[in-house]
Amino acid sequence: MPSQTDISGIPDDRISVQQRSDGSIVVRIQSPGDERSRLPDAVFSFRCGDPQYDYWLRRLNKPQ
Repeated sequence: MPSQTDISGIPDDRISVQQRSDGSIVVRIQSPGDERSRLPDAVFSFRCGDPQYDYWLRRLNKPQ
């Protein structure tokens, strides 16, 4: 069974990670489907000290 933080099934091109000027990290996961019937994107924000903050910071800074 996948863990709650397992996102391996989501293609990288649907995930965007940005860091705001206050240091928080914003993760946007685009919903699949065509634009007319697609659900809204999932948007999460993490601050230093949040359990997933370090994971997303490493992912943001990972060389392309």
